[in-house]
Amino acid sequence: MSTEVVAYTSATCPHCHRLKAYLQSHGVPFRERDVATDEAAHAELQQMQAPGVPVIRVGDEVLMGFNPDRLDEALRSHGVATGA
Repeated sequence: MSTEVVAYTSATCPHCHRLKAYLQSHGVPFRERDVATDEAAHAELQQMQAPGVPVIRVGDEVLMGFNPDRLDEALRSHGVATGA
């Protein structure tokens, strides 16, 4: 089974838009969870003690904020193929 990539976002977050564009441009399949409209996603975000969005989960690794270098490292370490 492949590693799941989940992006916790909100529609009004500019960093979330950058994260989604980055994942899409690198061909990384991901599932988006909008914490503003999805109560379960909001509860998961609180459980992770995240101060806000974006938060990305790569397998069991949770990254707070959008940092392309950290994200690339997490994707590589979990064997997630990218198109870049």
